[in-house]
Amino acid sequence: MAKVDVPPESAKKPTRIPSPEASFERFYRECRPFVRSTLLRRGVPEREADDLVQEVFVIAWRRRDNLVTPEGARSWVSMIALYVASNHRRLVRYRVEHLADGDLPEPAFEPRVVEAMDAARRMERAIRRLSRKVWAVVRAYLIDGRSMPEIARTLRIPLDTAYARLGLARRRLLL
Repeated sequence: MAKVDVPPESAKKPTRIPSPEASFERFYRECRPFVRSTLLRRGVPEREADDLVQEVFVIAWRRRDNLVTPEGARSWVSMIALYVASNHRRLVRYRVEHLADGDLPEPAFEPRVVEAMDAARRMERAIRRLSRKVWAVVRAYLIDGRSMPEIARTLRIPLDTAYARLGLARRRLLL
């Protein structure tokens, strides 16, 4: 049997247990980039990410007694980050930011594009108010470019009825 050399109790060096602050500081340095990337992935704006990282670690410091094992610390702090990001998105909906110089930002679209989009929406609403029979005549005449006699033959309606439906559509759509 091998002889094991065991030093006496007095020869052992005392182990130094780091303070909770030092342990948390090391944890903060290791996990800060991870928490920041988690917040950014969850839709937090870049300009607010650093503040929310600090908020995550303040919550983690307050609840450090809830942490059971050091191995689960990363997943624990990621859950805190998810909750902070979710709360931030919910609160941001009701927050109004005042511009520093009071000027409105430039519009994202050209005014002509916005006007064209509004006109298309108005036209779509007006078309939905037309009956299917009237819309069939309007579509064939304006979009397909067919003649009124051809439309009347295709739809199997009298020519006067086709003209009457086109007139009704013009009055409703103000063409």
